[in-house]
Amino acid sequence: MRKPMVLSLAAAAAVLSSCAPTSAVVQLQPDQPTVLHVGDVAAVQVPSDLHYSIGLAGTSLAQIKQQERQGMTIYLYRSVAVGNQTLVATPRDPGPDGCVSCVTVHYFIQVVQ
Repeated sequence: MRKPMVLSLAAAAAVLSSCAPTSAVVQLQPDQPTVLHVGDVAAVQVPSDLHYSIGLAGTSLAQIKQQERQGMTIYLYRSVAVGNQTLVATPRDPGPDGCVSCVTVHYFIQVVQ
């Protein structure tokens, strides 16, 4: 399971290499709080076949790129302001018995100076 994440991080870093100088890409983990600094780049990767949509709550992150790699969709965000941000990833299809909350994934981010 680690190999796809490493490949995705490498791919994300390669995509950003043509942009302005950046720090390392931080892979966000579901339901795990993450602290970023203003200017950091964060990545969320989800299986492409589930057709996730990502909702945002907060103004601390700005999406800079979305790409498909090896069956995964990778969303890249740059932290742009101090504050708290929540990303909510919801797949197109509900879970068992039509349950949406059981297949929704949350990412909690705190951006600091």
